[in-house]
Amino acid sequence: MALLPYLDEKEALPEIRRLLQRPVVLNVLRMTANAQSVFAQRSRLSTALLNDIKLDKRLRELAILRTAADCRSVYEWSHHVPAARHVGVSDEQIAAVKNWQQANCFNELERLVLQFTDEVNANVKAGRATLEALKRHLSPAEIIELLIVIGHWRQTATILETTEVDLDDVAGKYNILEGTPPARR
Repeated sequence: MALLPYLDEKEALPEIRRLLQRPVVLNVLRMTANAQSVFAQRSRLSTALLNDIKLDKRLRELAILRTAADCRSVYEWSHHVPAARHVGVSDEQIAAVKNWQQANCFNELERLVLQFTDEVNANVKAGRATLEALKRHLSPAEIIELLIVIGHWRQTATILETTEVDLDDVAGKYNILEGTPPARR
């Protein structure tokens, strides 16, 4: 059971209530909605990071999965495994993310993204050698987007883990990228 209450829809501001009127409202949204003054902007950022960035979606999902692993966030992991599959990350790669250093299923760029993610998560700052290597593959815009992705999902993991947000019944069946609920059985 979550350590803080989820926002009661009756207490939500009209704009927040509108944002929460979806076919499926995930617990992470219900928890972060408690911060009503920033919830709408944070939701827009999440949506932009999922839909509007130049960074390859596979690299984005690898960075999110690695961040979930670094933060030991089961909730974040459970929601981004289907998202990673949806954008073409293989099951072999998903299984290897937690021990990527020993895996042979990642190309040079993917390994750099995973290393960069680890360094940022561990030290706030990536190593200069890793950044220089990444610059040979990604534009400045893509590198900044990658940093924002790592920071955003690390912040999300912090919220999820500190408040012990309950796993959703739809975890693993609901694709956050498609925004559609699972089929009813």
